[in-house]
Amino acid sequence: MRVFRLLALSVGVAGLMTVAACDEAEQGRILRYEKGVYLGKPDQPLDERHKEELRQRVMLQHGV
Repeated sequence: MRVFRLLALSVGVAGLMTVAACDEAEQGRILRYEKGVYLGKPDQPLDERHKEELRQRVMLQHGV
C-alpha cells in the first residue's frame, strides 16, 4: 500500500513537472532548419523617416 502511494506520488510529480516545462514561448518555434533559407517571419519594410535616420547615421559614421 505504501509503495503504491509513493509510486502514485512520483508519477503525479513527474506529470506536473512535464506540464510545467511546456513553456508557451517554446510552442510553434522552428524545429527543422534548411541550410541557406531564412524561415523566420519577414521583416517589416522601413518607412521613409527611418530610412533617412539611417542615412544620416551612415553619413556621421563615414565622416562626411
